[in-house]
Amino acid sequence: MMSSMVLLLVLAQVTDWTAEERRLASTFTPVPAAPKSPTNRFADDPNAAAVGVRLFHDERLSANGKISCAHCHRVEHAFTDQKRVAVGLGTGTRNTMSLLDVAHVRQPFWDGAADSLWMQALEPFEAPLEHGIDRVTVLRKIVEDDPLRQAFTKVFGPLPDVSDHSRFPAATPRAEAPLALREAWSGMKSDDQALVNAAYANVGKAIEAFERTLVAPPAPFDAFAAALASGDDQAAAQAISPAAQRGFRIFLAAGCRNCHSGPRFTDEGFHSNGTPPTAGQRPDPGRWLGHPKVLRSAFRADGIHSDDRASDQARSTASTPRQPDMVGTFRTPTLRHLEHTGPYMHDGSMGSLEEVVRHYNRLDGAMLDHHGEALLQPLGLDEASELDLVAFLRSLSGQIDR
Repeated sequence: MMSSMVLLLVLAQVTDWTAEERRLASTFTPVPAAPKSPTNRFADDPNAAAVGVRLFHDERLSANGKISCAHCHRVEHAFTDQKRVAVGLGTGTRNTMSLLDVAHVRQPFWDGAADSLWMQALEPFEAPLEHGIDRVTVLRKIVEDDPLRQAFTKVFGPLPDVSDHSRFPAATPRAEAPLALREAWSGMKSDDQALVNAAYANVGKAIEAFERTLVAPPAPFDAFAAALASGDDQAAAQAISPAAQRGFRIFLAAGCRNCHSGPRFTDEGFHSNGTPPTAGQRPDPGRWLGHPKVLRSAFRADGIHSDDRASDQARSTASTPRQPDMVGTFRTPTLRHLEHTGPYMHDGSMGSLEEVVRHYNRLDGAMLDHHGEALLQPLGLDEASELDLVAFLRSLSGQIDR
């Protein structure tokens, strides 16, 4: 809990920034260029990205012909949908995460159920509540669209001839898929399964190439932090409101940066946020169930479809065992563009930033003991300080093109 002395200092001091606060400000800006994607050699190929944007918006790649990736990831909402949980063919259980600056994410999904962005891009197609389609049919839709097929093969090479439905039936090995699709997959020759998986992996790699181009604009906080770090207090004072400046100081003093660190305000780790489950729902196991999905996948970073199976990214997957402390943990989301991405938390259970700050400040009804995480402690802020912290969080959002 923040001591009363620290709290009084936070409220009293608005402009006399310490050397340490100036140094810390410099660690939050700017967001660097996207890191390389070693397991996808097409990641920065503009032709691959051009294919990826078409696949991202193609509603035919769904069981009902009405769902695309863009259905939930809408540009006007910072590539979220502003719904409590994602809705595709059915209603999911998790909130849609923003794709802005997603190239920086090491383990996508709330539960880390992918170890690369191209693996993540493949998952929704075969998820029953999302696109509800199978990988062979995805390829067939591409083959049947001459312009798309030509663009795809120009980048990735020939596609298998899936026009022979007896040799290439609608099929997938996904455990949650209908039995008929799984049996059809089992009935295919192993060489044909390999052809399908290799081409399907390239679908994900094309979408990753597009998603890597989704870069968030600078936020008012970036101008503030840069000015503060350089000693230009006048420019800093003009960049964000006094409330947001006070909120930044609270953010530092309260220890929020233990998880929300660096230019993207995330440690890219997994933690319990203490959010109580929705009434009538069991607690979400989080990464406890997500991590094994990576290990089982044919598209993991150290698998045969990876373009660099010896990369750090690939080694990280193979060297991370399933641990009991994964239960109930979720990826730390970025705090950037929060103005556009509510509702919040992995289950979308909090509709406003005020509610989020109140949760972390008071932890009323929070689940604090189901896996032993000790980071969550009540902050002891008064209501005015809560509002200052909200003002700071709002300063992390730039203007989104619509």
